[in-house]
This record gives sequence, C-alpha cells and structure tokens, in this order.
Amino acid sequence: MQPANHSPDLPATPTRENKPSFWKKLGGGSLSISLIVHAILLSIGLVWIFQVIPDKVPDPDFMPKGGGGGSPGVKEISNKKQRATMSTPNTPRMAAKGASSSFTLPEPDAASAMSSVGSLSSGGLSGGLGGSGSGGGRGDGQGKGFGSGMGPGLGGGAGKMSPFGMIDPNANAFTGVLYDTKQTTKRESNQLTEPEFLKVINDFVKRGWNEREFAKFYQAPQKLYQTRIYIPNMSAGEAPKAFRCENEVQPSRWIVLYRGVVTPPKSGRYRFVGAADDLITVRFDGKSVLDAGYYSANLGRPVWGETAKVLAGKVENKELEKELRRAFKLPVAFYEYPTATGYTSMMGGCMLGTEFEARQGSSYPLEILISEIPGGVFGASLFIEEIGATYGKAPTGAPILPLFRLDGDLPPVPVDTAASPPFDPSGPVWKLVSGQIKPGI
Repeated sequence: MQPANHSPDLPATPTRENKPSFWKKLGGGSLSISLIVHAILLSIGLVWIFQVIPDKVPDPDFMPKGGGGGSPGVKEISNKKQRATMSTPNTPRMAAKGASSSFTLPEPDAASAMSSVGSLSSGGLSGGLGGSGSGGGRGDGQGKGFGSGMGPGLGGGAGKMSPFGMIDPNANAFTGVLYDTKQTTKRESNQLTEPEFLKVINDFVKRGWNEREFAKFYQAPQKLYQTRIYIPNMSAGEAPKAFRCENEVQPSRWIVLYRGVVTPPKSGRYRFVGAADDLITVRFDGKSVLDAGYYSANLGRPVWGETAKVLAGKVENKELEKELRRAFKLPVAFYEYPTATGYTSMMGGCMLGTEFEARQGSSYPLEILISEIPGGVFGASLFIEEIGATYGKAPTGAPILPLFRLDGDLPPVPVDTAASPPFDPSGPVWKLVSGQIKPGI
C-alpha cells in the first residue's frame, strides 16, 4: 500500500542547489577569465609606454657638433646668436674708377664678412665666420676656417684658413709659434714695458733670429701653419684666440714667428713688399730683407709719422737719417694704394724691401715675424715682386702685386679695406721644401 500523498507519476521537484544561476547562463566563467587576461595585458602595456616616453623632450638643435678636434658643442652662446652669425651681409666689390688693369679681384665669398671681427670667435658655424668651435660646426677645436677655434675647419671657418694660420700639422705651410713677452714660462707677470719689449725684438734680430732669445717667455702650446700673410685690420686679440691661448695671453706685446724653407717658382731677382700695424720683419736666406711695420725690429723703435717721411726722403733730418741708416738704405721707397689708407697715413704706403736673388730648385730658409705692441688693432700684408715683371696698376701708379704664398688658395677680399692693399690673384706660388728650419740659422 502506498501513502495517499505520493504520486509516482509526478517528477521530483528540483532543489535550489541544482538550479543554474543567471551569471552562469550568460557564460560568466569564460568571460571572467578573458577580462582578467585583458586587464593584465593592458597593465603591462601602460607600464611599457610610460618607460619609453622621456620626461622632457629636448630642444631641437640644428647645429652640427664640432668636428674640429675640440670638445663637442659649446653652450655658452645661444642658438639664436649662432644662427645670426650665419647671415652674411652683402659684400660690395670695390673698383677704382678709371683704372686699367690686366687682372680682376676675386669675387668676395662668405668669409669676407670681416667687418665684425668679434664674430670670429663667437660661435662655431659651418661655412661662415665664426666660433669658439671648429670643424665646420660648434666645438672647441680649430681648423682651416676663421675663428678662435681651429680643427680641420677652424671654428666657423669659411673652409679656408684663419688669417693667422691653420691647425693641420700636415699642411704645406710655415710653422708658426706665438710668444707672450708679458709673462714668464711659469705664467708670472714680468712687468715688461714697451721700450723693453722693443729691445727684446731688436736683440732677437741682431743675434741671428735665435729663438733662445724668447725662451724665458710664455709660449702658446698650440702651433699654427701658415701659407701667406694677409691680415686685414682686426682685433689684436684674434691672434691669441687663433693659437687657443686667449685666456692666458692679453692682446698686446705678443710675437708670432713663422719659419720654413722655400724655393721660387722660377729663377730671378725678387723683393718683398709689405706693411703692418704694428710690426712685420722678414729674413731670407739669413739676411734681413724687409722691416716694414710702424715699428722697426732692426732699430727697436717706432718709425711712423715724421720718421717715415725721413725714411722716404721727404723730410731732411741729418741726425735721424744717421740712426735710420743703421737699418735702412735711404731713401726707402713705398707703394701707395687708395684702399690702404691706414698704411698711407702712418707710413706713406707699403714699404719696398731689399732685392735678393733666388734660383729655382735651390732651397732658402725664410722667417717672418709679426707683432702687436700696444694692443688694439692688428693687420699685416706681405707681397712678392719679381724685378722686371709687368703688373697691373693702381690709380696711384703703384703695381698691384701678388701675395707671397705657398698654396693656390686666396684670402677673401675684406669688407673693411682701410689697411688692406689690393693683390693680384694670378701671382705665382712658391714651393715649401720644409715647414721648419733649424733655429738660429
């Protein structure tokens, strides 16, 4: 007998525990796993992104780093100033009205913007005047361009060379050394006066150009290599900058000595012609052949103004003539150029040196000394004249001579020509036999 309340035909009522939840009906288990995995991947991605993004985006710098052998990049001058230095003013080409000549001056290039000489040391700019850096970019090194720095491509050079030389020791050039007579080798001030300085120069040339005379003075560690002397008027501080010693050498009473052994392009008789503010003197084959600055190295005294007129035979002064004959054969001839007004007013023009003979294939030691004495402005030019050769003429009738040079490169025509005589760009090139000579020869 079965209980009255039991019906075997009805299905058993399911319990609460066996009934599936709404979450499970939606596939909640798989979805949870998927969300967890995606959350982990998203977290990893965010961490990676924040690690890659830098804290600060650097300022753009369009200037190349210095390639002139110096330390890369000098930050002391802003990019704005550097880019301003890049802009080159229109450079006028000078011509003498009514003058006839068989040559033309070379077109000025970008490096001819020398009216603002201070920019020569203000920032290393590739392809233009400029910088404390070198190598065609910013940097500390120095090279063949203009500027205070030099490496191959001196500071912001124009790709040529500094007016005082280049840094490349393999260059086909004279070796140049700078001495500062105001301080000892230990960089102690010696209180040297101007008359004492002039005696140092005079003793040097009288005693055979022996560098031992300068042994007690500070010598710049950096040497330069020079192929010509054509330095328009510029700050006297540009010489210490070129030799990379502007922090050690003040721009006065410095001496630069260039030495080398040369041979002429052809046999003949020659003479040097030149001028300098303040001093240039040349010795060829052991003989003094030019002493053409505002100061005479061979006399150890100034020779501008009235003294220069006595030199040229324009003023008579028997006593002064007697002194001048110790170093000069009177009267001394000068070439006057309209553009070189500074040399004309102070000296009467560019001085003609003593004639000498040179034979092609023979070697001759050549030494050139330049110097700034009181400070301020410095400039110098050195030409070579072959006796009997024909040259173009300046309006004054003076021959326009070639620069004395050891390579085919020509300097730019400067904007400021107040102390820059014109030059014949087609002149011959002398050959360097050796960049150095034995001191004291």
